Amino acid sequence: AEEGVMSENYRKYAKCLERSVKHIFTNFLGDASVKTVSDACKKADYKVWLEIEGSFCGEIFLKFPDGTMKKITEQLYSDVKGKALKQASMDIMGELANMITGTFANQLQFLNHDLILNAPEFENDPIPMKALYENISLTFESVFGLFEAEVFFRNEEG
Repeated sequence: AEEGVMSENYRKYAKCLERSVKHIFTNFLGDASVKTVSDACKKADYKVWLEIEGSFCGEIFLKFPDGTMKKITEQLYSDVKGKALKQASMDIMGELANMITGTFANQLQFLNHDLILNAPEFENDPIPMKALYENISLTFESVFGLFEAEVFFRNEEG
């Protein structure tokens, strides 16, 4: 029976993640064309993790190639150049992580999860022991380029 539970949660959470990314890209970045694709990102120059605690225990992990992040940053801050561009990209990436994870968390609350969201982490992955977690990895194609969104999760029953 354990296998059925896993795949059911996997499908549920994958759908939540996909909806969350699409919602933020459509409403915040004006890209209604964003969709999941079977390709994988070649590079992940920008990485951000956001840990979720509570009855759903895990994290959202976003990976953006430099080109994708640069286009997103230029759309939001058209006047930012040079060194300031990197800092602006980090700010935007943190904001995207907050919004996508917040949207994801809202959907989980409909599944009766009680959650605490932490601040985005840029240097170190807050969950080192990945072997204990299930993983969903989706690649998205947007007008800005490819990027990846992953969710690592463990259900805390009881």
